[in-house]
Amino acid sequence: MKFREFDTFVKSAAWNMASDNALLKSQYETRIPTLRFLSFEPCALVGYFQSVEQEIRTDYCIKKGIDINRRITGGGAIYFDPSQLGWEIIAPREIFKTTPERYYEIFGSSLAHALRKLGIKAEFKPRNDIEVNGRKISGMGGITYKDVFLFQGTLLVQDRIEEMLYSLRVPIEKLKPKEIESVRERVTCIEHELNNLPDREELKNVIRQSFANLLDISTVHAEMNDDEMQMTAQTLDYYNSPQWIHRIKLPTDTQGLITGTHRSHFGTIKVNMTVNSKQKMLRSTIITGDFFIEHPQTIFDLERLLKNIKLDQEKIILMVENFLKPFLDIPTKEFIKAFKETFAKWEWVKRGFTPTEANSLFAVNFSPKDTAKENKTAKTFSPQVFLFPYCAKSPECAYRYKPDCPICEGCTVGNGYQMAQELGLKSITIVNFEDLLEKFKYMRAKGVDAYVGSCCEAFYIKHQDEFRSSGLKGLLIDVKDSTCYDLGKAHEAYAGTFENQTNLNLSLIKKVIDYLKQS
Repeated sequence: MKFREFDTFVKSAAWNMASDNALLKSQYETRIPTLRFLSFEPCALVGYFQSVEQEIRTDYCIKKGIDINRRITGGGAIYFDPSQLGWEIIAPREIFKTTPERYYEIFGSSLAHALRKLGIKAEFKPRNDIEVNGRKISGMGGITYKDVFLFQGTLLVQDRIEEMLYSLRVPIEKLKPKEIESVRERVTCIEHELNNLPDREELKNVIRQSFANLLDISTVHAEMNDDEMQMTAQTLDYYNSPQWIHRIKLPTDTQGLITGTHRSHFGTIKVNMTVNSKQKMLRSTIITGDFFIEHPQTIFDLERLLKNIKLDQEKIILMVENFLKPFLDIPTKEFIKAFKETFAKWEWVKRGFTPTEANSLFAVNFSPKDTAKENKTAKTFSPQVFLFPYCAKSPECAYRYKPDCPICEGCTVGNGYQMAQELGLKSITIVNFEDLLEKFKYMRAKGVDAYVGSCCEAFYIKHQDEFRSSGLKGLLIDVKDSTCYDLGKAHEAYAGTFENQTNLNLSLIKKVIDYLKQS
């Protein structure tokens, strides 16, 4: 079968979208199968059914001059720039006598074969990825129009991981160097796999030959015809307009990241899930931490399973358990605990908190369900004490290292004390780690079984065992900024000599107190 072939090189996102539309519509009329190569000016593209607000870090893109647009095909958001090579096949469906769902395997296997010819050990991984030793190097997607189709893929040639992470809302909460490296473990590119980077013509040639051999096609050099160029020009303004780019608008608070962290003898395991609260869907998952396993690809394969599925806790836990059970080097129970920590955050989302707020709440020895209004049998979480961190008091305050507060409004702790009083809670300032353990002992002696408190996430994770072993039910609220861990002064904070000041998240404390009042 003869295909025409051309390369439109580097164009704007809007131009590539307009030309995709023109090529697809023209194919229905001309029935001339086409192989197209293309590249983009720097851009962040959402899939046809996605919302820019939920998928793109728009502030970063605007600041960096990264274009934002929408593909005519489905799938997830991607970052594209001139270093990457895109390819498309536009043809009548009768050429490949199979279902559109099978196109992923047909074309994905062909592209993997092309990469193997270059010396890259690539393989197709359902549903739409090409991987090298478990690391993604290419993704694919497509669309049908009447009885013709457009199927496309992107090939990562050079390392642009940081630009991708900062442009897209990937399931990573804070883009710290360690987390960037964690994502880098899941993605690769040609420059990382080969000593000599092939140029564009070499890549096109190996892809062309693979398609020719495996798909039984041949190509002849051509150009877009006049009608296709005219249709592209006529629709360019539309594909560059808010009407197209923002055709789907969804509130940012209906989709977001929830994270749960479990510290164990195996290491710290952090589960990051992008969830859509309105659709009750798990969109994607990334599992990070300082644990070690012999074959990291196992975790990547698990992440692939936990993508675009119903957010059903029991089914997902069972899926994780069944998947990990055969791997003897992986403590399945510890991973399950990390997932349960994450689902605890989801319970807060279900109760009116945003994903961002839920990530700042840490439930100890109880489930958020225990505070729910629908729990008619018993009110099992009844806090009597509010614990405040001394580091949120002003360094100049005479009460910084004392358990009390004069409520002078010189810092956020004073406001916090007032809020705690509204709930009828006894307020105590914790001045160091040993003091925290003493206060746990004091509360148990006084018959107190539950408390609310504020501390930074890093402190909570580091001392999860101590919080759990206290036997007390606790609800901890993350501080707002500038923690001792951020400043590299955790040792001083542990000893109670941290000189800087952080701030309590007063708006979230108020929301928690209002919720506890109602429940």
